[in-house]
Amino acid sequence: MSGKHLLTSGAAVLLALGTAQAQTSIKVHKHKRHHKTIAITKVAAPASGINGGARAQATAPSAPDTSPNLEERVRRLEEQLDAQREKEAAEHTRLSTLEQSFGDTQWSFDNARPTVKSGDGRFSLAIRIRFQLDDVNYFQGADVNTVTPTRDVQFKDLSSGALVRRAFFGVEGKAFNDFWYELRYNAGGGGSAETDPRLSLARVAYLGVPNFELNAGVIEPAFMYEGTMSSGQLPFLERPEIDNIAADSFGAGDSRKGIEVRYQKQGAFMPDDNLVLNAAFTGSKTESTVGHGNGGDEQTQLLFHGAYRLWSDGISNLSLSGDYAHAFTGGCAGCVPGSNNQINLQDRPEFREDGDRLISTGGINAKTANMWAFSGGANLENFYLGGEYARFSVDREPVFSGGIETLAGDSPEFSGWYLEGSWVLTGEPKTYTVSQTNNEVGGFGAPKVVSPFSWSGDSWGAWELTARYSDTDLNWNQSRVADPLTLTQGGIAGGEERIMMLGLNWYLNNNIKLQLNDGIAHVSKIAAPGSNVQVGQDLNVLGIRLQFTN
Repeated sequence: MSGKHLLTSGAAVLLALGTAQAQTSIKVHKHKRHHKTIAITKVAAPASGINGGARAQATAPSAPDTSPNLEERVRRLEEQLDAQREKEAAEHTRLSTLEQSFGDTQWSFDNARPTVKSGDGRFSLAIRIRFQLDDVNYFQGADVNTVTPTRDVQFKDLSSGALVRRAFFGVEGKAFNDFWYELRYNAGGGGSAETDPRLSLARVAYLGVPNFELNAGVIEPAFMYEGTMSSGQLPFLERPEIDNIAADSFGAGDSRKGIEVRYQKQGAFMPDDNLVLNAAFTGSKTESTVGHGNGGDEQTQLLFHGAYRLWSDGISNLSLSGDYAHAFTGGCAGCVPGSNNQINLQDRPEFREDGDRLISTGGINAKTANMWAFSGGANLENFYLGGEYARFSVDREPVFSGGIETLAGDSPEFSGWYLEGSWVLTGEPKTYTVSQTNNEVGGFGAPKVVSPFSWSGDSWGAWELTARYSDTDLNWNQSRVADPLTLTQGGIAGGEERIMMLGLNWYLNNNIKLQLNDGIAHVSKIAAPGSNVQVGQDLNVLGIRLQFTN
């Protein structure tokens, strides 16, 4: 019996060990990756006794293994996870692409200026508009029609009325990050006796070199003190006479075919300074055939401008500037007067409705002409003071008759200056433009309105009082008459004009402005060199302007 008992006990021990091993295997499988539970076929407990266990082992059929093994199932799960990650990444890429595409067509209307630009900032296009409607009235003396042996007013009835001074429509923007372009059409008029060129600007600038700008096409170069102020930010309806003479006779106005290079750097020598150096080569205006006929070369000019801001505290500024120009007028010795490209220094009395120039040198047969100017300006918060002096000289050709020189050449000279100031009553300071892609660089501009006009609130925009005194002298040896015996040409009686201009500017907002100017003018001019007949006059001119600009 002891032997039989021993065999039975051994079989029970073996059965217990097998059952424990099966349970351990189940626990291990239950804790595999992703906690997947794997079904385990339970094995029926063997019958008690040695014979019963042996019968179970002998009679139990082996179950076929139709499911994939564990490694294969894990591999499939990993593939499913990878596919899900790829799908999520593709979705994110698609959304990012849509966002970027939306950013490529960003529109803005800052300062009422519609602008579209690319998301990377390399391309942009802005629509520019400037509209100025003037109403000008000339008040002349009651004796303007009185003629005496010593007095006969040259312009007896100046035309009052309304004028669309400027009507600019154009586009500007950036291309390929390093280029700037501008196209401007002018539908306005310059006066009853003339019209400005329709193609006002058509230029391309390269900005790829730090602190430099190369500008070519139909340009308006940076030149003269108020020449670097935008026409939409002028403190008065018109620029002073010496700036207009420089623009018309020395190639500094708009609509000029030419090329320009500029260097501008803030902090060039001191932390708060600003240095501007500008050089330009210009030709005649668009829509002009002056100088293209026989007997003269095309009108060309060289211009140089420099400006330096000495000091700034972020609001107040002090700046000095200087200019020089050389004009190749195309004059030629022996030419019949009027057959070549003569130079004529002249201007209106700082209003444009009437086209008559109250002072004018008349056509001068000059081979070349030169000018230089010195200017300065400063603003102390909402107070502003500026001024400029300019001197003009021409190289007048000799006069020939039958191949013989009858009058020698000479060098007439003329000059002018002005001083201006303003007080912004509402406290806004004048602005100083450090850098710009156009000619408005290194100069002063209009104040920025803090509280735009509105009926619904206590807001009345910005108000500015202005004053300017200008004196332009286009006389040179006016008492001298031509003398063939000494080969001396006669003097030039171009006249001298002094104007006291008083103004009030109402900036309703940064886009709309009303201007009122009262010009008190005194013109002293004789009929001809050596004459004692006065053709000048005293007059008062009242002008008002409505302006919109963006």
